Amino acid sequence: MPAASSFSLRRLARWLAGDPAVPAGPGALDRRFLRAQVLVRAFYAFVLYLAVVELPSSAGLAQPRRWAFLWPVAWLDLFPAGAQGAAILALLGLFVATSLAGALFAGSRAARIAALLGLLEWVALRNSEGKIGHSLHLPVLVALVLAFLPRGWARDDAPRGARLGTLQTFAAAQAMILLTYTMSGFGKISGGLWELFSGRAHPFHLDGFARVIAARLLQTHSESGPGAWLILHPWASGPLLPGAIYLQAASLWVAFRPALHRPWGACLMLFHLANSLILTIHFPHSVFLLALFFLASPFAPARLEWRAALAALPLWGALWRRIAARRPSPAAEVAPAA
Repeated sequence: MPAASSFSLRRLARWLAGDPAVPAGPGALDRRFLRAQVLVRAFYAFVLYLAVVELPSSAGLAQPRRWAFLWPVAWLDLFPAGAQGAAILALLGLFVATSLAGALFAGSRAARIAALLGLLEWVALRNSEGKIGHSLHLPVLVALVLAFLPRGWARDDAPRGARLGTLQTFAAAQAMILLTYTMSGFGKISGGLWELFSGRAHPFHLDGFARVIAARLLQTHSESGPGAWLILHPWASGPLLPGAIYLQAASLWVAFRPALHRPWGACLMLFHLANSLILTIHFPHSVFLLALFFLASPFAPARLEWRAALAALPLWGALWRRIAARRPSPAAEVAPAA
């Protein structure tokens, strides 16, 4: 039975990995490892930047107000109302200190865990005002995964096991990022199917996205020039929502297709840009993390191979591979007569 299970897992791993997009030539492991090292350190520098940039606006949270503390900061309820402001300022100081420790001592697991806890506390505080925003969840999830980097990953002379473990942890962080998009996409699919079969307006209708834009702008009392134009021209907005749902729902597949890391990451960044311009929904931190983990992915090919990328596409890749298989190869073409 264990042998059969092992065989099944190996087949699953081969199916997920597909055809290797980056040939494993001499020194490939070292190059990928060194790039992953730099990118991990860049992530902790980003967390420190986040702490410093957000500190002035976050300091205003120390003013008296009504709170609905989430579980990571529920301990603030132990302080009387008059002392909560000082406790919140201490929390903000802790966030800056742990972020600095993570950036300076990223090779230490204790420092990475401290950076994770400081980030978690700050994000929980920001979301304890009665409304939860999702734009800061992704850095917390990435910090959680990177806390499991192997011992010695930051050393230039790290042994082969530590190098492989570093790349595996980095790949797990990429998968975690893409999983959040897939969950969002499948949530939209399930909600859209329920609306479709219950006879309501649904996202797969021609004017589905126009209705979403109108509802969002009315709800937030916002103005959007591109959004107003798309409401008046549903023929242009209609395909955008199903396309965005496909982009999100299929994202986890891309974690196992290095040929798609850069183009898919760029498309997700454009997705956030479109949401910002049309729906006034801003996810700047996610845009940075997509650039860091996918545009600079250590597993992506050095040059964009568009044929390999098309062949690796979820669902549509099978169609492209069938079309490509029917095209005659140059070697099979008959030479012209002399």
